[in-house]
Amino acid sequence: MKKKQSKFFLITQVFYPDEVSTANLFTNLCSKIAENEEIDVKVWCAQPSYSCLERQPKRIEYNNINISFLASTNFKKDLILGRLLNYLTFTFSVVLKLMFSRDKTPVFTHTTPPTLGIILAFIFWIKKRKFNYVLLDIFPEGLVRLGRMNSKNMIVRFWNASYRAALKKCNHIIVIGRDMKKWLLEFCPEVSERAHYIPIWQDEKLINPKEYKSNPFVIQNKLEKKFVIQYSGNMGLWNEMETFGKVANQKLKDVVFLFIGGGMRKDELLSTINNHDPKNILLFPFLSNNDYANSVTACHIALVSLQKGLEGIAVPSKIIGIMAAGIPVIALVPEESEIAYIVKEDDCGIIVKPRDVEGLVRAILLLKENRELRHMKGINGRLAFEKKYTTELISKRYYQLINE
Repeated sequence: MKKKQSKFFLITQVFYPDEVSTANLFTNLCSKIAENEEIDVKVWCAQPSYSCLERQPKRIEYNNINISFLASTNFKKDLILGRLLNYLTFTFSVVLKLMFSRDKTPVFTHTTPPTLGIILAFIFWIKKRKFNYVLLDIFPEGLVRLGRMNSKNMIVRFWNASYRAALKKCNHIIVIGRDMKKWLLEFCPEVSERAHYIPIWQDEKLINPKEYKSNPFVIQNKLEKKFVIQYSGNMGLWNEMETFGKVANQKLKDVVFLFIGGGMRKDELLSTINNHDPKNILLFPFLSNNDYANSVTACHIALVSLQKGLEGIAVPSKIIGIMAAGIPVIALVPEESEIAYIVKEDDCGIIVKPRDVEGLVRAILLLKENRELRHMKGINGRLAFEKKYTTELISKRYYQLINE
């Protein structure tokens, strides 16, 4: 048997068999890296608690990935106390196992949950072990910008000080947006030589453009004669859903709004449309990966959002799936955000300022009434996806870091 030359070791709370955004991203990435016979891929994760609640054995092999499910609770994600216990028990298991480990393999982790990477950075610094940090979301800065925390708060100040110290101890820091890299270098300029921009990716085998009227999701839900505008994915802290609800309430002629997914901002959407006759609105929960592959192509326009002032804080990953599907996007995002950069440089949609109801209506009508423009922007998105955002391409970027 050929001896493995390199190792890729990831610590992440969410992973296979859960099917949420972060779990899908890193399961997909690890699967692609594991296709290289010279790389041994190992993952430590928690018991699944999002789309799957079935407890897993301590160790399994999946797509040539050696997965260890550490001791942890797996309460439903809808329970705040349950989610906290899931995080605490997983973190305790990770810390305990690392403290007694003599392994020196470099480790990757990310910012979900937000404090895990900070804890790991100090542990690996003590143990003189290399640590690589992937920044998906920026806490507590995002909470401060949303007005949920005060920048002068003692907790925020301590968190930021710990965060800055942890970043200085990292071997590599990967950011998923150019706006995020700008924030990072302002927050901690000492790490400039270790900061790398590597964008979000999507499985090129999972999502491909489909003929709308022959799409199984379209047929199943009798959407063949409808003009469909879709928002699919997490309706989370960083997203702005109220504007979508207000536009849906206007009942644009022959337009159906399709909302798929959930999250803490879903109530914001529901409260906006609650007092109206929702015949032009369809609501679905999160779908499995196989159903998602059909649903993401079951529309004429796709929507993405990011709250005002949150550039550099998060990059909604759903845009890459939209581009893979060859669907034009309307991005309700700040102009200096990574999403806006992508839409502009790849000419794959239209940018609208957050909370601009009239601007969103104009963008929808422009694309609805101009089939050639829709088609062109969809093709542009797909071509850009193939050139820059496939798992195959991104895995090579991570492979370079592994070799270093």
